[in-house]
Amino acid sequence: MAQSTQGKFSKILVAVDGSEKSMEAADYAISMSKKENNSQLIGLTVLDITKLSYLSASFITAPTYGIRELEQKKKEAQQWLDQIGTHAKENNIPYKSEIIEGPVSVEATIVDYVEREKIDLILMGTRGRSGFTKMLLGSVASKVVTYSPCPVMIVK
Repeated sequence: MAQSTQGKFSKILVAVDGSEKSMEAADYAISMSKKENNSQLIGLTVLDITKLSYLSASFITAPTYGIRELEQKKKEAQQWLDQIGTHAKENNIPYKSEIIEGPVSVEATIVDYVEREKIDLILMGTRGRSGFTKMLLGSVASKVVTYSPCPVMIVK
């Protein structure tokens, strides 16, 4: 991990899906980054193409089917990440963002990214856009908490 010897977080990741809770987590991540002497903030959105039925069900018969819808999802994600970037810039916080798409679950993609990029802290909302609710945490947040190699802060 990139965490400094004084217990500071040098790389903070905020996982966003455009939901109100994930955008609140982004605001909190900006505050945390500022308190941590402007540690690097990374905005991440994961597009799980296995859950995009228009892509997975018809890809073999018509590989171009659903491309427009996927591009629309990417555009929406970029808008969320750009909004965070604007707030980060206003606070002089180093920021980068990524949109990852793939056939692996959202939680596995987040955990893999955290390990690869040596993230010190993850922030995310309690529940996202899936529409399913659990008593305490959304399923993605719950699994990230379980499998993450670094601390996870859940914003509710």
